[in-house]
Amino acid sequence: MSFYQLKDGRWVVQYRSRTEPGRMVREYFGRGIHGATKARARHEALFGSGNQRAAAPIGMPFSEIASAYLQANSGRLQKSSIDCLIYKLSGMILPEIGHVDIYHITPQIMDLYVQKRIAKVKRSTVHRELSDIIAILNWGVSRGMIRANPLAGYKKPSRDDEIMQPPSGGEIEALIEHAPEHLRRALIIAYYTGLRPGRAELFGITWEDINWADETIMIRSAKKGGLKSRIVPIHPDLARRLMSWKKYDKKNNPGSNHIIYYKGRPVASLKTAFRTAKKNAGITRRLTFYSMRHAFATYLLGESADLKMTSQIMGHSSPEITMRVYQHGSMALARKTIEKLPTINHET
Repeated sequence: MSFYQLKDGRWVVQYRSRTEPGRMVREYFGRGIHGATKARARHEALFGSGNQRAAAPIGMPFSEIASAYLQANSGRLQKSSIDCLIYKLSGMILPEIGHVDIYHITPQIMDLYVQKRIAKVKRSTVHRELSDIIAILNWGVSRGMIRANPLAGYKKPSRDDEIMQPPSGGEIEALIEHAPEHLRRALIIAYYTGLRPGRAELFGITWEDINWADETIMIRSAKKGGLKSRIVPIHPDLARRLMSWKKYDKKNNPGSNHIIYYKGRPVASLKTAFRTAKKNAGITRRLTFYSMRHAFATYLLGESADLKMTSQIMGHSSPEITMRVYQHGSMALARKTIEKLPTINHET
């Protein structure tokens, strides 16, 4: 009598028939977290207490304790921290485990969650999500809402957020040269603006967001704790390119208002296109599209640009975030700083 996962992903509860001696009964409960939850609940209902039928322990869905956690901490944590947690809960965590009963959130369930998320995002992102989940459960224990944290001692995946040097000028040129049109536009705009890749910022800009008279772009910021919108000045070379793209789109793609599009539709992701361009450009080191944002900050700060203005353009909530995230950036800036030291006149 056990419950387990088949090679095809389905979850099964298997036990000996009580009416037909010697016969094994299999009950199937589908795939993924939903299937695992149902299978575990069925197994506990059948064998929760020896061989006697017993009800599975009942607590509350994870979404309920997460909501209580947010309400209790809304006045204690910084607003940016709460906004970030709400974004992660609503976008990633709750759609997967929000419906699951607290006492059914087992290491097996979380293993499935980790497998699914790692296929889409970095291990460090999953590590942070699990830290939030465990923190919410620990809070529930401290408030007496649940008896114990079912994930106590659960080993989170190792992080993979090692420092990644931004692309060099040569690498950027090579990427642009080997990029299809939609990726080429995205790379150039990202280089000149530092926008976050994604639907909220880079992929979401439209021709209506361009103020040709002031040569600025109105950006609807991603929900990262900074301003809801910001105005980014347009570099002269980018302005020239935008005018050229505008003329092309008016003739060849009049139905689309988005500046970055693929086959007439707004772009949702550039991971595949970027990976292909990177390979064709002969770049073998680890590099992501987000590195273009790192390059923007690194090059500006390396040329002694104003830190506060750079932070505002990038949409950070404070200059401290800019320095914390990009402090590894520019050897040129470090060299300029060192060269400010006076020379020792004594010769040895």
